Amino acid sequence: MSSTAAPAGAAPPITTRSIVGRPRRIRARLPSSTPGRLVALALLVVLALIPVCTLSVLIADRSRTTTADLKDRQVPGVLALDQAASALTEADRAAATSLVSGAFALTGPGQDYQDAVKRANRFLTQAADLHRDDAAARARLTGVNALLVEYTMLVGLAQTGDAGPLSLANVFYAADLRRSIVDSLYDQRRADLADIRAARSTWWVGTYVAVPFGATAFVALLLVLFAHRYVRRRFHRRTNPPLLLAAAALAALIAWTVLHAQTTHDRLAEAAGRGVTEQSALWQARTAVHEVVGTAALDLASGGVPRNNPVRAGLTLRDLAEPLPSADRIEGVRTGADPRFGGLIATALAQDHSPALREAGARALTALAALRDAGDRERAQAPHDGTRVVGPGAALLTGRAPDRMSGAADAAEAALTDALIAGRTSADAALTEAADDGGLTLGGPVVCAAVLVLALLGLLLRRFEYGRHR
Repeated sequence: MSSTAAPAGAAPPITTRSIVGRPRRIRARLPSSTPGRLVALALLVVLALIPVCTLSVLIADRSRTTTADLKDRQVPGVLALDQAASALTEADRAAATSLVSGAFALTGPGQDYQDAVKRANRFLTQAADLHRDDAAARARLTGVNALLVEYTMLVGLAQTGDAGPLSLANVFYAADLRRSIVDSLYDQRRADLADIRAARSTWWVGTYVAVPFGATAFVALLLVLFAHRYVRRRFHRRTNPPLLLAAAALAALIAWTVLHAQTTHDRLAEAAGRGVTEQSALWQARTAVHEVVGTAALDLASGGVPRNNPVRAGLTLRDLAEPLPSADRIEGVRTGADPRFGGLIATALAQDHSPALREAGARALTALAALRDAGDRERAQAPHDGTRVVGPGAALLTGRAPDRMSGAADAAEAALTDALIAGRTSADAALTEAADDGGLTLGGPVVCAAVLVLALLGLLLRRFEYGRHR
């Protein structure tokens, strides 16, 4: 039997043999000494705490930034657009009712018109300021301001037309232009609402952000508890106070951060979700009330003759409540029942059962019923050839008694104002709570530093203790 010799100059294979001559594998091993294991545990704790501290700080900072932007800019920006639309429609209503009352040629659209235009200008300026970082919105609102100037010019020209057809035509043109302005404001509002939905759905203000944080923090907590168990067994002591305090502080940080994430998510869903929808619907309802009276006034002035124009028709009673509930249903709304009708008021009341809002909503619905009945009587008594002198139809439209259109509209507006105040108070409180980080921005890093110091203290003290006894 032959054997093959190794080539000359070749190094023999290196093998490691045990005492009895059997091969032994070389494998990587953890530190075998107690000091080495203590140092390794300390390093692992440091590495585990890095993502925990980073995520805690980011969650607090990003959620605070997002909610502050919603509270200070985005939500007020949407409501400023709704307020501008409502004020401008109120101005249009004042001009139209002044026209049919016969006072337009003498006093013009009146003081109510002047006050409403001033409010519309103020809300437009506020909206432009809140949209200063949005170039497209800023351009659109600049165009709206130009159209508002044109609108006031048309109303002014109508006053110079005495009581003739020119006066009527200019008021009609102004009303069409006002509807175009409101449509543009509502287009911007829809874009803003989409931005708000996107902002409150971001990663940092959702409950799911707690999942990666909770996972990494739980791993770090298990590591600290394992280190405590190792030190207790190795040094034959019941407890290691620094490590137990580190574990307790870490558990508190986990609970604090997760609770903050959940609270922020819930408050934003309440304020920047349902709250904004509710407030916007109530402002639109106010706009619709003015629109109903203004449209009735223009129909009375024109004798019901339809006008051919490309402008979309404005809001109607059906947009407010469809069908308009009976007295029993209105009482049910007051006591907290879910609205069994459609429209803007139903949207505002759908998920809010607060007594103040429900009471105001019921009052608004009662006033709308009176507004509808007065409108039916006004249309039945109005002449068919148009009029701008006080008559039965004009008196039903301009009268301020609760059974007249303007009086019922005033009652509905007052109720909607009370509903807005009640809803705004709740929404502002929720936004304020969401924007409050609960001290986590400062407290999170402090707790993380405390956990790190305590964990290292608990491990490295044992390391030095072991060295002194060797």
